[in-house]
Amino acid sequence: MHQEQKPTAKQLLTSWQLIWTRKLSGKPEELKEAIASHVKLFPKGNRAEALHRTERTVRAYTADPASIRALIQRGQTNLRRA
Repeated sequence: MHQEQKPTAKQLLTSWQLIWTRKLSGKPEELKEAIASHVKLFPKGNRAEALHRTERTVRAYTADPASIRALIQRGQTNLRRA
């Protein structure tokens, strides 16, 4: 049996960029797809927890588009460094 690998920092940053961009666009179906692809980055045993944490984090920023834009900007800065 092969061992599954954890996602790299760059993969996670890119995935979160997609999630936040889709959240700002306001299209729930696209957001669900972005979250699902994010969760697939994790090993199978950790996916339920990753899904729960991702959904909880996205809900926490629902009412504040300015904070989402700040997160996108911070992610872009970090991706340039990676």
